[in-house]
Amino acid sequence: MTDNNYAYMLHNIPGWGNKTLMRLIDEFGSCENIYNATENELKTKVTVKQYEAFLKAKKKWSLEGEYEYLYNRGIDFYPYVSDKYPKRLKDIPDPPFALYCMGKLPDENRPSVSIIGARNSSEYGKYAAKLFGEKLAMSGVQIISGMARGVDGISQQSAIYAGGSSFGVLGSGVDICYPEENRSLYDSLIMSGGVISEYLPGTQPKPQYFPPRNRIISGLSDVVLVIEAREKSGTLITVDMALEQGREVFAVPGRICDSLSYGCNSLIRQGAGIASCAEDIVEYLRRNICDATMKIKESEDNNKGLKKNIDAESSREALLNNDMQKCIYRELDFYPQTTGVIFEKIIAQGLQMTVSEVMNALVELCLLGVASQNGMGFYKRG
Repeated sequence: MTDNNYAYMLHNIPGWGNKTLMRLIDEFGSCENIYNATENELKTKVTVKQYEAFLKAKKKWSLEGEYEYLYNRGIDFYPYVSDKYPKRLKDIPDPPFALYCMGKLPDENRPSVSIIGARNSSEYGKYAAKLFGEKLAMSGVQIISGMARGVDGISQQSAIYAGGSSFGVLGSGVDICYPEENRSLYDSLIMSGGVISEYLPGTQPKPQYFPPRNRIISGLSDVVLVIEAREKSGTLITVDMALEQGREVFAVPGRICDSLSYGCNSLIRQGAGIASCAEDIVEYLRRNICDATMKIKESEDNNKGLKKNIDAESSREALLNNDMQKCIYRELDFYPQTTGVIFEKIIAQGLQMTVSEVMNALVELCLLGVASQNGMGFYKRG
């Protein structure tokens, strides 16, 4: 019988929250000591209701059977008292009493970056999330995020596609995939990293569970990278927690007229690092975080990633059939532009085209899969 068995039982007692459990650990030194405490010893440390809940759980709970059932479901359990509990979380304010994990925990000897941002991200945000997730993973950096739609999920999926490791911290039990649309990402994380939660297995996602889990996202990271955030955004809650934990914050700058970039531009104005490329963060990690026991890959791999992006852009242009298509393609951006705006750019170059010709060429680019259209106009695919 290990202390984990006792910790798992204590963590399942109704009414025994994180603060109560951490306080009792300080008082008694181990979960076994809490379990075996006398009535007089324990009654002075908890409320009457908490003590009654403890007695009720103690009668019904099978220390070996329940823990074995958890393990057989593929769920690992790491209480604060365990040697395998993440060192990065040990010293943060209000550390979780325990973590549940499917897959594995982040490697203590590798740098970690959390990538967070808007759920309803723009094409620019999606492109940046894909780029940073891929490039950082290729440098050997672990990507931490919340598996949410938008920036979180895109960056994590890109890290996995690049052959890296990513870890999702959930606002539910680790056996609950939320949002369901990210099921394939959830499965990939378990295979190529892990999904982590402080909540009991079977816990359904609720709005009040997400802000507390953010302290774990930032706590497991050496750097927090923000990609698109509105001026008042849930993403900024994680930033506040990161600063309280002493983590470095970087932000991707955006256009001053884009509401999704207000939060990032504001963070930069307040002193956050500017993330103009993945190498900005890699260089920070190399100088400030990595030592003899923590390595990141050298720039040769980053150069391969750069070549991969250049080759991808070249292959897209190779699909184009004529100079007109190539000219218009190069004027496209990650922000939607109307036909009129694109036409004006073409005319400004001194090229002779009609609005009809530009419109036809844009439709052809969409059919070729190198451009897309939404209600706001045409844009380049990332």
